[in-house]
Parts: sequence; C-alpha cells; structure tokens
Amino acid sequence: MACGFAAEKPNIILLMADDLGWGDVGFNGNKIIKTPHLDAMAKSGLKFNRFYAAAPVCSPTRGSCITGRHPYRYGIPFANSGHMKPEELTLAELLKKQGYSTGHFGKWHLGTLTKTVKEANRGGPRGARHFSPPQD
Repeated sequence: MACGFAAEKPNIILLMADDLGWGDVGFNGNKIIKTPHLDAMAKSGLKFNRFYAAAPVCSPTRGSCITGRHPYRYGIPFANSGHMKPEELTLAELLKKQGYSTGHFGKWHLGTLTKTVKEANRGGPRGARHFSPPQD
C-alpha cells in the first residue's frame, strides 16, 4: 500500500493594475518609484513578462483576464458597454470548485452602472467594509 501526502495547493495572487507601465516598477529597473512589495512578489513568485491585453481600456481587459475569453464573447466589447454575461465562468469560480478561497479587491467595473443584469455583477458585500453597488 502506497502512502503519500497530497501536494499543497499553491497560493495564487493575480494582480492587475490599470495604467501601470512596464517600467513603473522596481523589478523592471525603475529607480524612482518605490515598489518594494511588488518587487518581493516578483522575486519570489512567477513573473509574466509577455502578456496580451484584450483591449486598450480597463473593463474589457479585466474581464478577459478573469474569464480567459475575448471581450465580445463575454459581453463587454468596449468600456462602459454591456455587462459580463451571467453564464460566464470566472477564474475565481473555477478555483472555488478546487477548494480555494477567493476574493476580489479593488475596481470591478464589469458592467455598466445600472442594475440591468444584476447577476452579472458578481460578488457583493461579503466580509467587506465598503461595497459600491451599481447605481440607479
């Protein structure tokens, strides 16, 4: 009978920063802007230095990053247009199925500022001190 230990699941942090240029962080050589925590994460984790941005603006790119799909397929082809389709599966939802605890911190903005497709604006005020729902 073989006895083994289950491999420990790695911690995963997906960091996406709007308007952060390649040269704006210390680990890419910037000597003026201090980014010690990002530098430490880059040194001890995986650093992807070639990345495809699905769009030149925030919402479509962010949605593509968390769904792995093209903006037209998940419902936000341009900024401030449409909502992420309720049936879209996100990276966080896939990770939850594998036993991970997930969280999103910061800007969400994957839908227009209406309640038209409420289910598409996933998440909500769970354990948070501040939550900004869609506006009427």
